[in-house]
Amino acid sequence: MPMPSTAPQSRTSLKVFWLGVFILVFIAVYSVGWYFAAEFLRTRIVTFFAGGNPSGIEANCEDAKIGGYPFRFRLNCDRLSIDDRDQGIAASFGAVRAAAQIYNPGQVVWEMDGPAEVRSAYGFNTTTNWSNMQSSFRAGFSGLARSSLVIEGLDTTVTSTATAQTVGVKAVSAEQHVRQAEGNLDYATLVRDVTIAINGKPVDLPPLSASLDTTFAEKGGLLDPRVARDQKLRGTRGEVRRMVVDIGEARVVTLSGPFEIGEDGLLSATLRIEIEEIDGWRGALGKAYPEMRETVDSAAQVVKALSLGRDDGSADINIRNGNITLGFIPLGKIPPL
Repeated sequence: MPMPSTAPQSRTSLKVFWLGVFILVFIAVYSVGWYFAAEFLRTRIVTFFAGGNPSGIEANCEDAKIGGYPFRFRLNCDRLSIDDRDQGIAASFGAVRAAAQIYNPGQVVWEMDGPAEVRSAYGFNTTTNWSNMQSSFRAGFSGLARSSLVIEGLDTTVTSTATAQTVGVKAVSAEQHVRQAEGNLDYATLVRDVTIAINGKPVDLPPLSASLDTTFAEKGGLLDPRVARDQKLRGTRGEVRRMVVDIGEARVVTLSGPFEIGEDGLLSATLRIEIEEIDGWRGALGKAYPEMRETVDSAAQVVKALSLGRDDGSADINIRNGNITLGFIPLGKIPPL
């Protein structure tokens, strides 16, 4: 009696064997690739926190842990510190947690714990804390394409090391967005319910909310690590597309117009200012800054005169080499930036 053939069974077993080998090889290759991609992501994240430029800036991510295998990349740091010796700035932060999906490693979401402490050779120290900070950024081989940041419960104190004077700023929430756009740098920010204190004494103004939408011409390189070190604040020009300050009760100020910063750091600009509730602003600013009441009254009268006596009006503010004027009325001076 003939024996049954085992050839089909042998071929099936062989296929299963090679399938198993393929799966094991794939897992091994994938794991190695994941590790190198995770290390690349770790370097990108640390570079981002170092200002997008690893040259000349030291960023230390203490006790960095890579995780998230197999479908995500995750980086946790117990503490982040940054030292920019060229600019004389050192900063330290709390724990950092960042993550990216395996299919989109350039899109990173991250969060950071406070407090943040910044020490500057320019004569000020800053301490900042918050209840929640979340952000995201998109990075490629040419640096950052865009970045967004949202903070809740912001509390910042800036201290002058020369005079020991302090300025405290608190905000219910704040957010900022930055991106490269055709070689330019677009920047937008929004803060809500801000209160200010000088030397511990609250400024007698209602909580204000403000937004800013501006473009810095030809400064997109600030987000590109290859050229960021060559980008300088001085010599910058741009445009304030819209800046709005609101202190409630329909008291709103809107500014827009071009600006430039000279090589000496002095600001020049021609800004169109639109004011709603001129008398309301006059009363609020006169109460908060009684020593400037006469200047505030004169400025309000000029704007109302240009608006034919209406309580809503507009005028041009001229800034030339840091000197601010409204018509013929000097409003003050902005120090070099």
